[in-house]
Amino acid sequence: MKRLIIAMGLILSMATFANAQGGRQMGTPEERADRQIAQLETLKLSAEQKAKLKQVFVWSAKRVDSVRTTLTDGGDFQALRAKMAPLQEETTTKVNALLNDEQKRAYEAILEERRARMRNN
Repeated sequence: MKRLIIAMGLILSMATFANAQGGRQMGTPEERADRQIAQLETLKLSAEQKAKLKQVFVWSAKRVDSVRTTLTDGGDFQALRAKMAPLQEETTTKVNALLNDEQKRAYEAILEERRARMRNN
């Protein structure tokens, strides 16, 4: 549950950042997936894992975009958080299914570092 709340905060902060940039998009789902995979470089992913993770991240980005477009009523963050929570949980589950035990621990450390940065902002 804690991970879910932190992940939702991350998604919301990304949405806020995009809006602060004059509404500029964060890139296509494919571009965002590539950036996410690049951030996981320390996990030493195989080519097969990268390909599968890209599919998961593209799927997730498209769903995030869909949720954002349905909630354009002036930034109702509570509604956005409620819609994003199951999506983020499902994405995390799919990512963990593609990682070995060592990579899962390293991935959790990356997520914890992001959470710490979010708390400090």
